[in-house]
Amino acid sequence: MKIVIIGAGVSGSVLSDLLSKQNHEVLIIEKSNTPGGMCKSYYKDGFTYEYGPHVLATHHSTVKTKNYIQNKIEVKKTFLTSASYVDGIITYYPPSIYSAKKLGIEKKVLREINALPDLPNMKNFETYLKDKVGKTLYTKFFKNFTSKFWGINPKKLSADWALMRKLGSNLNSKKMFFNDNWCSYPKKDWNEFFYNCLKNQRVIYDINVKKVDFNQSRIILNGNHQLKFDLCISSMNIDELLNYKFGKLDYAGYKIETKIIKKTEEKKIDNKPISMLYFPEKKFTHCRITNYGSFQNKKNFPYNDRTILTIEYPDNTVRLYPFTDKKNLDNFERHIKSLSQINNIVTFGRLGLYKYLTTDTTVEMAFRLIPFIKKWKSLSSEKRFLAYKIIRGAWSN
Repeated sequence: MKIVIIGAGVSGSVLSDLLSKQNHEVLIIEKSNTPGGMCKSYYKDGFTYEYGPHVLATHHSTVKTKNYIQNKIEVKKTFLTSASYVDGIITYYPPSIYSAKKLGIEKKVLREINALPDLPNMKNFETYLKDKVGKTLYTKFFKNFTSKFWGINPKKLSADWALMRKLGSNLNSKKMFFNDNWCSYPKKDWNEFFYNCLKNQRVIYDINVKKVDFNQSRIILNGNHQLKFDLCISSMNIDELLNYKFGKLDYAGYKIETKIIKKTEEKKIDNKPISMLYFPEKKFTHCRITNYGSFQNKKNFPYNDRTILTIEYPDNTVRLYPFTDKKNLDNFERHIKSLSQINNIVTFGRLGLYKYLTTDTTVEMAFRLIPFIKKWKSLSSEKRFLAYKIIRGAWSN
């Protein structure tokens, strides 16, 4: 079967690798001049960074996924130190009793924690977190940060976003959830992963998709060039794929600035450099600063006394994080029902299935899709709709 994959990010690259082992004729088309999407590594003055920190961890995935990733990229074990700048004080993040103690509000927070219900109210992001950490910690660490980053009232987000990020999961620990299981970082850079996934694969770079013509099984490219396919797997934004038939879906995103500093200028907590420092208060225009030198464990930088930072500013014109509010999830459902009627297209990945994903959960999603590929065109629209439900999964995978 001739399969054309749109996009050479994690989802497209992993699928290409898996499908080529099943003797399909696979071609990837990518709008950038390099693969990797949001996950690719960049260099500045010899320092490596990404568009936001991309550590390798097992969030909600299996040993099979871990083994697949380790077969594609050489990694080093690492540890992330996270903190939040609240009331002029650097304190622990995610918030805990230790954060409250540092802020001098331990007694108040403990009273709230002792009064928390056994089961949180799942109505929305705010009700869930208030019932997990109490009103004070929620207000100081999550409320303003969420409205600043997403640009909406936190009550409009579903509780799933907090569940995915394991927010409020452990009030008795200083440790970030990334460190709970396997946590590592590429020994060289993320580009090695894409090189190994796409080795011996057919990839065309620097090519823009104007339209996917489902009826004629063809992709219209810039310059009105055409590509024919038996099956197209698209990792582009699902609303764009359907030519905004149901309007635009909302996304949150950010832009970044980079800065190289001396290690003597690093922000620390418990005498350890902070990997990710969050700024929840609205008076700060940025939302997070990441210190890559704190977790990369690299010894071959040109200046070992320096490190590179990325500073993240909310920018919803960058379409990265799907909204988990009812309006958008209902609209996404309309998109999926429409695409389920079409037997020669599969929408996939973070943008294609409108779901927050990490590298490991993207690989898991690819494993769930593969068994459907050979029979996709023969499935009824009802069975394709159910297949999408399985492939997309729940918040926990």
